[in-house]
Amino acid sequence: MFNSFNMFFWIIIGTAALLIDVFTSSFLFVWFTIGAIVAAVSEMFKISFMMQIILFIVISILTMLIGYPLVKKSIKKSGCEKLSVDKNYVGEEFIVDKDIDIESIVKFQGAFWRAENKGEFISKGNKVRIVAVKGNKLIIEKINK
Repeated sequence: MFNSFNMFFWIIIGTAALLIDVFTSSFLFVWFTIGAIVAAVSEMFKISFMMQIILFIVISILTMLIGYPLVKKSIKKSGCEKLSVDKNYVGEEFIVDKDIDIESIVKFQGAFWRAENKGEFISKGNKVRIVAVKGNKLIIEKINK
């Protein structure tokens, strides 16, 4: 039917590109996933591996050149404020969506941040205050009512 090594190769490339994109939220690697899918489909039609590589490169570049600007434009239109570690978040308050003992990942203003608890144990649903920002980590403490 088809060479399972080649198919496995394209599945690994596509999955790796997709995972990188998911963890970086950059929309730069999803195009390689599309290229890998096209290359994997071409394997089913018994196209040579060299031609699969060419298809992968061409499709990845084309989809990136066409798709990335569209995605970037769409994200800008959504009006989401870009969060920055340069902005002063000290004093901001929010409700946590999970229990936090010492460190955890929290969602703040629509983005996920590393958080360090500087006070007592924080339960899910508690209100917290940002007391400092160290790099990309929010230093938080529970607000006692």
